[in-house]
Parts: sequence; C-alpha cells; structure tokens
Amino acid sequence: MQWSWTSIGILVSIAGTLSAALLALCGRGLWTHRMVQVVLAMSTATGAVAGVVFLFGNRVPVLFDAVDVLYGLRLVLHPLAAIFFVIVNGIACAAALYAIPYVAAHQRTYHVPMVNSAVAVFVFGMQTVLLASNVIGFMFSWELMSMASFFLVMADRDEASVKAAMLYLVMTHLGAAAILAGFSVLGGGNPLLDFSALATSARSLSSPYILLAFALFFFGFGSKAGLVPLHVWLPEAHPQAPSHVSALMSGVMLKIAVYGFILTAMMLLPGLPPGIGMLVAGVGLVSAVAGSLAAAANRDIKQTLAWSSVENLGLIFCMLGVHMFAASRGMPELAGTAAAAALFHCVVHAIFKSGLFLTAGGIVHAMHTRSLERMGGLAVRMPVLSGAFLVLALGASALPPFGAFFGEWMFLRGLIHAFVGADAGTMAFLLAVFSGFVFASSMAIFAMVKLFAIACVGQPRSAAAAHAQEPPRGLVYPVLLLAVGMIMSGVAAATILRAIGMEYLVRTDRVFAPIVVSGSVLQPAGLAGMVILALVLAFLFRRLWTGDPRERTYPTWDCGQPITAAMEYTATAFSAPIRFFFRPILQNRKIVTTAAVVATNAYVRSHTMTFASRSLWMEYLHLPIARLITWKSTQIRKLQNGTIQFYLILIFLALLVALVIAV
Repeated sequence: MQWSWTSIGILVSIAGTLSAALLALCGRGLWTHRMVQVVLAMSTATGAVAGVVFLFGNRVPVLFDAVDVLYGLRLVLHPLAAIFFVIVNGIACAAALYAIPYVAAHQRTYHVPMVNSAVAVFVFGMQTVLLASNVIGFMFSWELMSMASFFLVMADRDEASVKAAMLYLVMTHLGAAAILAGFSVLGGGNPLLDFSALATSARSLSSPYILLAFALFFFGFGSKAGLVPLHVWLPEAHPQAPSHVSALMSGVMLKIAVYGFILTAMMLLPGLPPGIGMLVAGVGLVSAVAGSLAAAANRDIKQTLAWSSVENLGLIFCMLGVHMFAASRGMPELAGTAAAAALFHCVVHAIFKSGLFLTAGGIVHAMHTRSLERMGGLAVRMPVLSGAFLVLALGASALPPFGAFFGEWMFLRGLIHAFVGADAGTMAFLLAVFSGFVFASSMAIFAMVKLFAIACVGQPRSAAAAHAQEPPRGLVYPVLLLAVGMIMSGVAAATILRAIGMEYLVRTDRVFAPIVVSGSVLQPAGLAGMVILALVLAFLFRRLWTGDPRERTYPTWDCGQPITAAMEYTATAFSAPIRFFFRPILQNRKIVTTAAVVATNAYVRSHTMTFASRSLWMEYLHLPIARLITWKSTQIRKLQNGTIQFYLILIFLALLVALVIAV
C-alpha cells in the first residue's frame, strides 16, 4: 500500500469513530459525553475531508493491504464509495456537534453511554460498509449498522419505540437475509470472495440465476431504503429515535442502501433486460407518490419528514431505474443524465433531510410535542432556527436555486430530450415516468409548505407554542451549517457534479461552470444571483420607493372579533383536499363524536372530530402474511406432541429421505 493523505485520513477517521464507541463506555458523566462527541466530530470531519480530496484528486482506488485481519477482509475506497463516504462523514459530524447539548438535555430519558456508543458503532458500520471489499466484510458491517440503529430506535424505552424497533428488526433482517442469499447465488455460496471475483462469477451464470440474484438484492436493499411495500417500518422507526439519530437514519443510512443497490445490481451483475429497469423505476414512482401523499396528510412533524424520505428515496430509485432502462436500450445520454441526477439527489437529500430532522429536534425540545396542531407562530419566537428551517424546507421542495432543483431539472430535461425519436413503447414509459415524477414532486412542495407554515407562521395554537424560545445555540448552529450547505449545493451544483465524476455535464471554461443537459445550459451560480437580486430589489422597492410617512401598523380587520388561532388553518384543515381526493390510497377515516352540552338538553351538543389512519400495505399485505406464518407455525407446533414413538418415526423417515437423496 502506498500511503497518502487520503489513506491516512480514512484510517484516522474509522479509528477515531471506533475509539469514540469505546470511550463512551468509560463513564456516564457529561464530561465524558462531550469528549465522545468531540472525538466523533473530529474523526468524521477527517473522513469527509479525505473523501473530498480523493474525489477531486486522481480517483485511483485506495487499497489498505495492511488491514487484513478477518478472513481476507481488506478495506478499499473506490470512486462510488467515496461519494457516499463524504455523505456519511459530513452528516455524522454535524449530528455529533448537535448531540452535545441534545443528549445532555435528555440525559434522564436516554442511557447516555449506550446511546453515544451505539451512535459511534452505527457510524462505524456505515463507514466500513463503504470500505468493504468482500462479502463477509460487507455483511459484518451491514449487521453492525443495523443492530446499532435497532437499539437506538428504542433508546427512550417507550412502548411505541420498542414496537417500532421490533418491526424494524424484522424488516432489516429479512433484507439482510435476502442480500446474503443474493451474494451466495453469485458466489456459489462462498462468503470469502471479493467483489471483483463476484463480478467475474456473475458473467458465467445463466439468466434465471442472474434474475434471482437481482430480485434478492432489490428486496434486500429496497427494504432498507424504505421502498413501497417494504416501507412500513420507516415512518414508525425514524420518528421514535433521538433527533440526531433520526437525521443519521433518514439522511445517511438510506443512502447506504442506495450504494448497495448500485454496487450489486449495476456493477456486479451483467447487463439486465429493459424490463428490470422499468420495474425499478415503477417501484420508485409508487414509493414517491405514496410517500409524498402521506407526508402531505400527516400531522406529526417527524413522521412527515419520515414519509418525505420514502418519497425522496422513491425518486432516487426511479432515476436509477431509468438509467438501467436507458443503458439496456442503447440510450447513453439519458442513462448518464439519470445516473448523475440520482447521485446528486443522494447528496442534497442527505443535507436537507438531516437538517430538517435536527430542526424538528430543536422544536420538540422547546415544545415537548411533535404535533403540528399544537405549534404555530414559531418564526417570531425562534427566528434563527425558523430561518434555517425555511431554507431547508425550500430545498426539500426542489425550488431554485437549491441543489434538489438542479438534480430534478437534469432528470426531467433528459426525459424530455429522450422523447425525440423514441419508439412508442419507450415514449409511453418515459411519459409515465415524467408524469409520476412531476406529481410526486408537486406533492412534496405541498408537504413542505404545510410543514413550515403550520409550525412557524400565524398565531400559536397552544401555551407551549406561545412561550417557546430559541433552542440553545448548540442545537441551532449545526442546523445553520446544513442550511448553508443546502444553499451551496445549488450554487456549487456543477462542482459537485464534477466531484461525482460527471464532467460531461459541466462546462469547465468558466469559474462557475454551467450544467449542460441535452443541449440546454443552466448556470447555477447565475440563477442563485438572480434570485438574490430579485429579493434585494423587492426589499428596496418596498422600503425606499413605496414608503409612505402616513402609513401605520394596525391590526388586521376582523369584523369586530379578536384574531385568534381558531381562525387559522390547522394541519388537518390544510391537508383536507389531499385526504379527500386520495381517500382510497391514504385510508383516512373521519370519526365524529357528539356529547350533550347540558345533561338536561339533548339537542344542544358539542361535536369532536378525530382522524384515524390505517396503512393500506400493512392491512392488505403484511398482516395477512404475518397471520399465515402464525397459523403455519401453530400447525407445525402440533408435531411436538411428546410421544416418543412419533419422534422415532420422524427420525426414520428423515434417514430414508437422506439415503434416497444420497443414492
């Protein structure tokens, strides 16, 4: 191995993360807690810098020959892994800084050493998943990541958290079993093969085995990414975890699933038929639409963000499916643009979703509730956090000049250009993708408007909202850092694309390179400048040229009634049109209960309306499967009847079957 600043930085990063996990077990005091988070922040910052240096350098894979300790396990950093390595370490650094005051404020709720150690192990597992070069190293790291996050989901030991964690445990181990089975199909059951040997072995497999391996990988990584219908754990588990862990799970862990899918389905498996790409894009679109609708209708701030993650991961897999379809149909321009858009959206989603979960943590810390119905007016009481919240919500809405806009613009522009000269079948597929993608993105805007407006605008709808104050600076600064990152993801979109390796989309003849897609040119920095200039001109026009000295501030005309929160939209009312038009999908039920105001008068009654929602996927897919498994296990359990003669007959029959198979 040839040592370099990149390789040293990577080793320092993973060693520092592991040291933080061990240091967390050395004491329960706040001093130890702060030291753990500082060590974790420094180690992940080092890893992020090392990844950035690698991406802007010669991009030659870094092989750590000296690390050869577990059945031939070697650590390797290649260009694809480096993209996600920067995401993992960058967001983990912000989460560690956030955790210093957050965990200290909740030390009576959480077991501090356990949470700190599990978070460090969680980050270490994600780091080593990206660096693993063979099956056993990948699966070992995958299980570290999964088990650490399982314990973190139920960190507060609440009944709802334990239930969510158990559901997550079942789904994550089903997924892990499918991934391991997929590797076994490719490698003939040998878990010691490295990925290059697996790719060679895959070329000699027949089509049925290749399709079986793909199905296993898609199930395994799709369940971890929260794709419909394997998403049922995500809206339950992510909101229950501590807020900095929610940021890591939604912003980072889901991207590890994307990395695993790209590694296996696109790099290890040989060319797949166009129908596979259509399947992946279709599942992604269904996930995006279902997630965006649920996010628009939900009234829990953290569950809304969790459903938004289902939507965004659906968009990413839709882009990857289009890439696979285009590559198999000989459409290199669309294939490259879709792949670039997917990787770029991974970066920007990590930024805004992590920032939004940290923002939600600050709001819940101040208000002690996750219900949007009890918020309102927080922009006046938390101006700094609300300002960062606004930037992140606009970024999540994919509006210019933020990064998500450029990722979606690239993808949609590529689809439009691919219409030209396409056959009828291809055009129908691309049109369906375009329509579903635009619809999901529109619903995402609705969800983010609801989230910010109901929480931060208007009158407070509870005493907690009326007396809310700006959270401690330690909770605000990491959110501000990610908000700045959200702005820079738009301004420096071309630079990020160049780091990803998509130089063909970037013109390098200028300092601020424009993005070029299908002959269309868009200047990210110029667009950001235009937006800023428009805001400045609007402010100056309002202040300088329309200032009337006779103008005075006066309460809004209210028909003689005092303005109260009862006159405002609630989250329930705001999302009423969505719930009405999409009742078959959302499965919401309105329950109205009445009670007599006065016991002696049955005609004057008060009415209370509540909403109950049920999961279409849980009720019609997962629960029937669970009931079938329970029934089957009950039938099999009847074999344990305690009669020795029956057991001897079973042993005899098993021996006969074994002899027949052997002969």
